[in-house]
Amino acid sequence: MEQVLDFLDSINPLEDGLRNYLKNNLRLSTPPKGAILLQEGTIARNINFIEKGVVRAFRSGNNDKERTTWFMMENDVFISIRSFLKQIPAKETIQTLEPCIFYGLTFPLLKEALRRYPSFHFHRAEILEKYYLLNEEREDMRQEANKFDAFCYLMENYPKLVGRVQDKYLASFINVRPSYFSELKDKYLEQKKNKP
Repeated sequence: MEQVLDFLDSINPLEDGLRNYLKNNLRLSTPPKGAILLQEGTIARNINFIEKGVVRAFRSGNNDKERTTWFMMENDVFISIRSFLKQIPAKETIQTLEPCIFYGLTFPLLKEALRRYPSFHFHRAEILEKYYLLNEEREDMRQEANKFDAFCYLMENYPKLVGRVQDKYLASFINVRPSYFSELKDKYLEQKKNKP
């Protein structure tokens, strides 16, 4: 739990009452690899901070083809944004890709924290801004007409995912077939090897 509190302190020092509130209300979860944390069509009830592990969100498309929308790992906050903030059914599924350790706060408890501790609004704004910008960057990457450029962006901006996440999920993240992803990977490694 200290990792969560340290993360929030790095944004803005937590006042004592808020720190105690979070210590009393954050709930530990330790789901195994492959656990479905949120099923499409259900309502996201928690906002979570990852202490250890990797999770992904995906949407099911035509022919049940999955399209990965994001990955989160250590020191990331994750939610199904629209579902959590509006308390409506999610349009995505969230799944663990490794055994995870995370701490969650329910929607009512988050609202209560914001009501009782106005300084927490600063943390909320900073977190929303960070992940809104990341979402825009991911969408720019996926819209890139040159898929090799999209692959390079992935390798340069998400290097910690490579080796931890299966290529088929990375392929769906940049919106290419797994076989084409392998070709892009080979080309990237070849170019890297031949750079002076």
